[in-house]
Amino acid sequence: MAAMSEHFLEEQLKRIREMTELMTRLRNSAAELSEAVERDRIASKRDPLHDIRDFRTPSSSATQSRRADERAGRQHPRQTSRSRRK
Repeated sequence: MAAMSEHFLEEQLKRIREMTELMTRLRNSAAELSEAVERDRIASKRDPLHDIRDFRTPSSSATQSRRADERAGRQHPRQTSRSRRK
């Protein structure tokens, strides 16, 4: 009878250790999630375009705006060459 109760107690200790390890992993995971939620909350208060950078050159943005205007039906006055101005 003592052998059966000893085996039972060993099994119970094993289960308690496994549950303790599981709880430790869950606590760590919950802490990581809490930190991620806090980072997202702070980031959501910033300007949404804060981390966006415009790498276009001034000439490329002027060309793009001219193309957009032409698609909308507006024409930019074109510069005449020097030979035509004479």
